[in-house]
Amino acid sequence: MRVVALTHLLLLQLVAGMAFAQHEPAPKACAANATTGWPAPSKAGEALELGNELVARGETDAALTAYAESEERANASGETQLSLFAGANSARSKIAAGRPDGVEEELDSLLVSAEAVGDPLTRARVRLHLGRSYAKLGRGRRAAKVFEEALRDSQAAGSSRLESYALGYLGELYEEDARYEDALTLTRRALFAAQRAEAADGLYRWQWQLARIQRAAGDLDAAIVSYRQAVSTLGGARELADAGVEPLYVSFVDLLLARAHDADGEARQTLLAEARNALEDLKAAELRDYFHDPCLDSKRKASPDSVPGALVVYPILLSDRIELVVSQGGQLTSHVVRVDRETFTDEVRAFRRGLEKRTTHQYLRPARRLYDWLIRPLEPALARGDVDTLVFVPGGPLRTVPLSALHDSERGEFLIEKIPLAISPGLTLTDPKPIDRGAVRLLVAGISEPVQGYPALPNVSQEVEAVSAIFPGRRLMNEEFVLDRFEHAIGERPFGIVHIASHGEFSAEASESYLLTYDGRISMDQLGALVGTTRFREQGLELLTLSACQTAVGDDRAALGLAGVAWRAGARSALATLWSVNDQVAAELMAEFYAQLSDPSVSRAEALQRAQIKVLRAHTTRHPSYWAPYLLISSWL
Repeated sequence: MRVVALTHLLLLQLVAGMAFAQHEPAPKACAANATTGWPAPSKAGEALELGNELVARGETDAALTAYAESEERANASGETQLSLFAGANSARSKIAAGRPDGVEEELDSLLVSAEAVGDPLTRARVRLHLGRSYAKLGRGRRAAKVFEEALRDSQAAGSSRLESYALGYLGELYEEDARYEDALTLTRRALFAAQRAEAADGLYRWQWQLARIQRAAGDLDAAIVSYRQAVSTLGGARELADAGVEPLYVSFVDLLLARAHDADGEARQTLLAEARNALEDLKAAELRDYFHDPCLDSKRKASPDSVPGALVVYPILLSDRIELVVSQGGQLTSHVVRVDRETFTDEVRAFRRGLEKRTTHQYLRPARRLYDWLIRPLEPALARGDVDTLVFVPGGPLRTVPLSALHDSERGEFLIEKIPLAISPGLTLTDPKPIDRGAVRLLVAGISEPVQGYPALPNVSQEVEAVSAIFPGRRLMNEEFVLDRFEHAIGERPFGIVHIASHGEFSAEASESYLLTYDGRISMDQLGALVGTTRFREQGLELLTLSACQTAVGDDRAALGLAGVAWRAGARSALATLWSVNDQVAAELMAEFYAQLSDPSVSRAEALQRAQIKVLRAHTTRHPSYWAPYLLISSWL
């Protein structure tokens, strides 16, 4: 729902021509103390912004109330543009929420009001917005007429930017009707207009649209060129939001893989490498959007590392199939799995639901099917004996499940019993290096008592004791674990490992994700600000452990925050949990993990594997709900 809502919001602010500049958001800036200088909105503008925020959160009814308030206040204060856009946003929200009844009449009324506006620039903006809504209602001819009127208005106003949108949207209508020659002509005109206007937000859209049309028309080489241009434009314009761009990258990767299957030798490697690099760009775009950090690319490496001993797998969920792009020793291969995205996603959801039911084996069937789809094609490479870690770079629903619990029906084994595993948010965001055990100090913080309505975690005391006995450092327990003391401890001296044993939750919004302290909460943004300072020290943070956090079932976006937590905190790696764990088992597993980690010959991935195997081999805790939720994220060495 959120991607739809954010795309909607982009249409209101970017695509519709930034209809009310006095209320548009400030451009993103890398400086932490950047100031905006943008005027405060009126009461009508505030209500409109609130409605947009509520739409982005999926709260349609509340959004409609806010839009109605905005429209009423705008009419009372003579803010014609705001009134029109509040009504237009309201209509679009109803369409997006599947409530089309009466919307066409609302659009007709708004269109009449727009015709009475004397300014052609305002008319063009309103008509573009309304035309999109007509198109979403399936009123293609009506939408085309409105876009043609918007085109005339934009030309009269001398706005190349709005002209590009009018032409581009017309081209999209022809694309949907498979009238490819007309669609190509209009889209190219839209491109030229966007170039004249230096409008990157329009330029990448029409390059993307051109690529789709060229592919549909059978001109695959031209389509690849257009996709490259779209991705390049998007990558070079950090002021653009990253929400809703996944289909661009995925369709580009889809085409590259299709061409790679028809190639061989160096040509095949080149195409697979380009597909892998596009996936890395997508991973970075997703994290930029989740953490609202336009500066993320400054922390990326130029290209993914090829790490000896690691088999790195990018599962790509396409509409008609799953493809596994595999990197090992600088060579790339791909495997096609004949299952459609919807079926695959349903199986992933069933797997996650079953895993959390400790008294049943409902997880087993999907665990076996997913093993056959994701791991069986890799077995020849794993059998060669030169792979010591299996590293996945998952996307979408795969972020919500522990791949360690996939089950081989032929050998009766869980995947974790075969090989150590790690998760990477993207190899360009991962720095795989071993820990210098001799220089590591530990900061451990935990809460065992009931606080703020959360239940006690009595075995956290045991966990903290066990962890503290292995690595030297400092501990903050219960009433000592407050924000001020935690911040002071982080700033006082470097710690190679920070271990937090407390309730926590990853939400669809980074600002709503948190860890519980004795006196409040630490948001992921605060954690990044506090712990992230260690990235500038000579000895950086090697490992951040969060041993009692959770993500909601089916919440792919919340799992995105978990996948990026190591990067956000400035840590080389993170160990975190997908769901709330049994705190007695957590204490035992963590004690074993750190005991193994103290051995310089044992990697992080191997240490976690051994700890998980110890728990699963115990008769009372063999069910994966006890040991599987632990994920090693980023560096596995």
